[in-house]
Amino acid sequence: MAAKSAVTPDPRFDWERIARTAIASRTLDDLEEALNRAKATTPKEHLVMYQFSAKGHEVAQVILGSLLTGTRDAAGAYYRSRPLMLAVGLSLEDAHGSPLGRAGGFSDGRDIGVVCNLPRPDGGCTVLPMAGDVGSQYTPVAGWAQSIVYHRDVLKDASYDGSIGVVLGGDGSVAANGFWSSLTIATTLKLPMLFYIEDNHLGISVRGDMQTPGGDIAANLASFGNLFLRDGDGTD
Repeated sequence: MAAKSAVTPDPRFDWERIARTAIASRTLDDLEEALNRAKATTPKEHLVMYQFSAKGHEVAQVILGSLLTGTRDAAGAYYRSRPLMLAVGLSLEDAHGSPLGRAGGFSDGRDIGVVCNLPRPDGGCTVLPMAGDVGSQYTPVAGWAQSIVYHRDVLKDASYDGSIGVVLGGDGSVAANGFWSSLTIATTLKLPMLFYIEDNHLGISVRGDMQTPGGDIAANLASFGNLFLRDGDGTD
């Protein structure tokens, strides 16, 4: 039997940090889900009203977040984006406390569930304010990407060179008008914008094949101009 070839980790990534962050995100989901399942005996202040698990998406999101190192980069997240939030600088204290409505964090208890934001006055990737409604995360990132082009090309501000706007969404959100509006803006204006779509097979309670013909948004976008497509299994 032939010996399996050893896989050499890509040296560009801090794999120990990636693993630690992914495990932290999974642990938070496990804890919140366990408390919610036992809500009959759990104090109300320990329950997360809107708990949306990011399980299965942790490693890919953390890798993506580790690449957003520019001070002019921005991300638009959604309610399954906590792994990315942790990767770009959200503290474990805020990640755990904000969904519980605790005062003292960056939102002072005003976030709902795992919907959050991350102001970065000290520099680093900015996470734009999130909204609970599906599909609203896209157009603000298109606006940010357009501002990158303006500062870079019109104002000749070199600090915007190589910057990008990244937006995350699930397969349910690709049926929303915000997705299609921002996709049209990004492709017609050739903006530095990445759409990172996660296939959960369900959009809330609607099957993926009822959100997109065939359930594959990448295949449906194959004819779009000025759009570079990559499709893969986020768990590989």
